Amino acid sequence: MKKIIFFVGSLFFLNSCLQSTAMVGPSLTLAGGGNIYQSSFSYGASKIFEEETGMSTTEYVTFVFEEENKILKEENKLKKIREKKFQEDLYTLVMSNLEKTKKQNELISIVKFNLEKTRKKLTNNPNKNQ
Repeated sequence: MKKIIFFVGSLFFLNSCLQSTAMVGPSLTLAGGGNIYQSSFSYGASKIFEEETGMSTTEYVTFVFEEENKILKEENKLKKIREKKFQEDLYTLVMSNLEKTKKQNELISIVKFNLEKTRKKLTNNPNKNQ
């Protein structure tokens, strides 16, 4: 139980020690594998990368993911704008077609009414037309 409390406490106190432990990775590689060339290459590559980019590898990976996340958010915004524009255009088109159809139906109703009137006149006065 004491070991668990010690490890949890250690994690709490050492949580912000990432930058000061830059040599831990190569040190562990050296201690674990015993290969000094691999350890020195790993440390040297990390330092060169940091000098070139101004960031550690962890910071760079975080930066790249954040940039990709920004790009995806912008693409989603553009997609939503296009969808909204499409819906507005579709609504306008449907409403204009509906109005045209209403006008056509009104005209058809007027023509039918006039046709009925004419038919009644003709059936009531068959002698006048002959």
